[in-house]
Amino acid sequence: MVSCMMRQSDEKHILGTATTEILLWSSRRDLIAVSNSSGEVFLRRLSWSKVWKLSKRGDGTKVTAIVWRPDSVVLAIGYSSGHVVLVDVESGEIVHTFNPCGKPVTALAWENSTATFSEKINHLLLPDLLPQPAKVNTSKADGPATGGEKPVKHEEFLSLLWIGLENGSVHGYAFGLFPCCLLKLSELSGSDETIGAVRSVCPNNDHSQISLVVDHGAAGRAEVFLLTVETPLITHCLKELYVLGILYRQVNGLMTSLTTAQKALLEAWEDALVDLESKMAKYDGNDGQSNLSVDLMELLMFGHAGSKLEKFLVTDLTDKGLKRIGQAVELSYSNMQKLLVKHIVCANYQLSHYLTQLCGLAKQEDRFSCLGLQVNSCMAAYRAVGCFTAKAAELQQVIDSSVKYLKTFFRWLYVTILRLSDEPIPPELATSTQQDVRFIANFLAKEFQTDGQVRLDRIGQYLRNEPLTSVTSSKNRPWDMLIEACPSIAHLQDTDLFHPRAESSLAQEFVHLEDQIKASFEAIPSAVGQTASLAFISSLTLDNPVSNLDKIRVTTKCINHNKDRCTLIGLSSSASPSNGFYLFEFTSEAERKNSARGAFFFYARCNHLPPGHYRLEDLQFYNNEIMSFLLSTESNAGSIYLQISLAMLRAELATIVKNVTRSVDYGSLIEAGSFRVFNDFTASAIGLSADRKVAAIFSGVKRKVRIFDMEVEEDDDVEDEDQEFEDASDLSRELSKDEDNQREISDIDMAVSP
Repeated sequence: MVSCMMRQSDEKHILGTATTEILLWSSRRDLIAVSNSSGEVFLRRLSWSKVWKLSKRGDGTKVTAIVWRPDSVVLAIGYSSGHVVLVDVESGEIVHTFNPCGKPVTALAWENSTATFSEKINHLLLPDLLPQPAKVNTSKADGPATGGEKPVKHEEFLSLLWIGLENGSVHGYAFGLFPCCLLKLSELSGSDETIGAVRSVCPNNDHSQISLVVDHGAAGRAEVFLLTVETPLITHCLKELYVLGILYRQVNGLMTSLTTAQKALLEAWEDALVDLESKMAKYDGNDGQSNLSVDLMELLMFGHAGSKLEKFLVTDLTDKGLKRIGQAVELSYSNMQKLLVKHIVCANYQLSHYLTQLCGLAKQEDRFSCLGLQVNSCMAAYRAVGCFTAKAAELQQVIDSSVKYLKTFFRWLYVTILRLSDEPIPPELATSTQQDVRFIANFLAKEFQTDGQVRLDRIGQYLRNEPLTSVTSSKNRPWDMLIEACPSIAHLQDTDLFHPRAESSLAQEFVHLEDQIKASFEAIPSAVGQTASLAFISSLTLDNPVSNLDKIRVTTKCINHNKDRCTLIGLSSSASPSNGFYLFEFTSEAERKNSARGAFFFYARCNHLPPGHYRLEDLQFYNNEIMSFLLSTESNAGSIYLQISLAMLRAELATIVKNVTRSVDYGSLIEAGSFRVFNDFTASAIGLSADRKVAAIFSGVKRKVRIFDMEVEEDDDVEDEDQEFEDASDLSRELSKDEDNQREISDIDMAVSP
């Protein structure tokens, strides 16, 4: 017998103009995720106090789906723009953002597999080489500065995030990051029927089967399809996907670190040159016919400065200003060298380490070739990271040489300004060598000014995504020096040796590295999706306009008992309020995997509820034994929270034959004491958490929410009343004793008084 024992613990009013749209309790914590019509997401506690708020992504962008990671550490949010955002629950920071294909997200599901691998993959992965690179602080980086995400090697389960899109495709991501499956439902159906938006995704516990509710893609048809898709390759290769997911997460974190470090490198270079370049640009803009580099070259060669150059050096630049700029440039160059050594080079070594492991896995063709992992693409990624490392070493040499040039140039310019100002020259700066003059002449002729703009060094060309304008001499490139020492190496084209391109910049090599890493994992989703097959499909016509198909209520439940393994899907017959609901049961058992059971439940009469016609506002599975409903009357004078035994509902299900389901009056299944009547509250939506034994019920306009404790004991309220009565009796007895004592004292005072 189902009993509805619930006690209100709180009631809150929701401020603001936006209405609540999605609410989802965590299964592990007393937290609820709530989104509103403005596209904002709030994380609230059981008391409805706000933990953090995630601002909207843009005007017109709506939150379309929310799901918790199984351990409730990460929250996944889907948007109408097609983006999926992973948010750290503790801090509220975005840890990862991606867009599967640019189509709006319509459904999310995140489930663990039942198999554990923490102790079974040690022979497939090498130990960590170095710790993760430190965080890079940069004000110009997009998003938070991170040094890679937390490792997942200690996770026992492989979790898969399933994303349903408006175009009828379903994407699977291992650990929420690694794209490992792509299901194109229109191709799987193998018919002329077009598949529309995915409304619900429900995988079973071993991810061998996925149950879906999708729209009919044809215009003007208010129909949905019920599908079950079998994914045997995922079940067969769970261990392999687990290993690839770990490597992908490590590689993705290192690529994020490299992206942030390069932005910080560009920022340091701009800081080094902004002051001096702005000064030089002013001189260049005074007269279109004059050229600063030519005037400075004449000053170097003939020792004579024109009036214009003299005025610029003495009045605009000044010796103190040049000294300040020189110190700033030297500090920025030092920061660039630290970024290269401590962050970029360190991340490159680790990236090479993980890509080496990926190449080793790809060579195990009996285990990984079926997943689409190819040796050639993995080796290309490994060579790309080597070329990027070689280009970073080349940039280090360029920075070292630029420091020498700039120091010599600043010293000469500083002495020149002192001479023009008739200031004393320090003895250590009074003399200069012929080598210094040659350095300065080469600097002014080749590196000082290019394309009409003042350029003080060659570092900036390495940080732009375009070929180098000034290619370093082969005598200074480490790779060319190695080939010159060992000429036979140049003819070994099929080895694992790196072949960096001399004309490519560091940014170009990084883009090439990104493309190669993407290509090495790119074939996996399609390879896994092509092995999927459609086990069941059935159409269902709803009493609902086509434009409101996105407003039907869908709830899913996966039951994984030893003797009862099935997936249940419940959906309303129309947008709320609806006349009834459908309940369907799918099983992955071999003898029944191609069949499904279902029924349509409507309300006619009930002996326990007051007479009247009731309509369905919302429905959800409370747990494996109970299904919960929110009913309203025609007059909307109140609401009823109702619970019905799932066993009784499933007993009424029948095998679906030619898309026809039987009809059942669920009023006959309502038991006494299984409902709660709210005469003073018109409700429209419910949020349930059986693990936390809590429920949130929203008012009709969603401006008020009531929080209820579920499964309370029947005599809890009585015990509280008895305790209050006992406390009151004790207090009255104590007061009467005090009054008796006071009378005795008064009698004694009267007796002794004269």
